[in-house]
Amino acid sequence: MAKRKIYFYVEVEELSGTHRILQLPRDLQLPMRQYFHANRGAWQELLRGGLINIATEPYTAENDYQPTIRLTKICKFFYSREEQNERSRGQFLIQSNWQTPGIKHFWESAKFIQHDYPIKNKVLLTLDYYRWRRRHRKYKNRRKN
Repeated sequence: MAKRKIYFYVEVEELSGTHRILQLPRDLQLPMRQYFHANRGAWQELLRGGLINIATEPYTAENDYQPTIRLTKICKFFYSREEQNERSRGQFLIQSNWQTPGIKHFWESAKFIQHDYPIKNKVLLTLDYYRWRRRHRKYKNRRKN
């Protein structure tokens, strides 16, 4: 019996607190499989705590197949042997990247997550990124006290 392929998923948290489970896009599946096989003991840590873009509405003619894109936090990274249609986007920042301090780094990372989206999405993604960093700073400062 042939081995069935594994597909990688993320459980994400939106800024509102809503959780969703999304499959990573097809173009990330092969690199993730390669990483999985090369890092058997620690592969789940790669994306956990990172930030990833997701579409918050369906791709339809009404929105010119350009839905609103938001930045979410990855709570869990896992695999399944089943596929699903609802997928994340391919732009993500690992935890150590997005938590790096400094305004220059902020703008470099913001530019990456903005990808080639329309201006509305670029603004929303930058605001989301700022909010995630601000939330992280507050949490970090609370833990110090």
